[in-house]
Amino acid sequence: YYEARIDRSKAKIAEETERRQLDGEDADVIYTRYARASKLLADKQTAIDEICRKTAPLHNDLAIRRKRWLGFRGHIAGATCRRFDEILNMKGSSGTVKFRHPGQEERTEGSLELVVQKDSNDQNSQQKDVGALSGGERSFTTIALLLAMGEGLECPFRVMDEFDVFLDPVTRKLVLDQLVELGREFRNRQFIFITPQDVSNVKTDDMVSIHQMRPPERMNVAGAVAQTTL
Repeated sequence: YYEARIDRSKAKIAEETERRQLDGEDADVIYTRYARASKLLADKQTAIDEICRKTAPLHNDLAIRRKRWLGFRGHIAGATCRRFDEILNMKGSSGTVKFRHPGQEERTEGSLELVVQKDSNDQNSQQKDVGALSGGERSFTTIALLLAMGEGLECPFRVMDEFDVFLDPVTRKLVLDQLVELGREFRNRQFIFITPQDVSNVKTDDMVSIHQMRPPERMNVAGAVAQTTL
């Protein structure tokens, strides 16, 4: 029984040896290949270790930069919210700006929510749907948001077109004064405010100038009034 098993095992070994075509010379070839592969693996491992050694400080620096960026983002959001409320307070209102950044509360996209309290002393006047505000209130809220966010932007030029639409005279003067004051505060930036309404009450100086365009010419075309370009 055991001799039969030994014979079968020898036959399998011989068959496998023949299949692989192994002999004394083949063993040397295999060893050479093994040595070459082993050296190549060692070289690759050395290269990987060198890459890891060089990238470790970069990963550490990235983590520090991200931490600073998150802190800076939080500072900008807080400053914007405070400034937004300050501007609304000029008209007896109050409000907050809620930033919801991606990654917070398992969010994949960011969002921005405005909460406006038309009367700062009456919480019942709080309005979360800006679309429900009147035209003038919505315009003033939009300007307050733009001014609040603009103070955190390093943009050399800022242009606002027809910013005073739907504003009543008192609110419009308040907004104009605030815009001019903002321009004076940021002397290294240029502000351009475009409006079709009268600005004769704005005082000019070496920093503030008014450029008034001539009114468009109107003419009759086929019995209808047409307006030419400026």
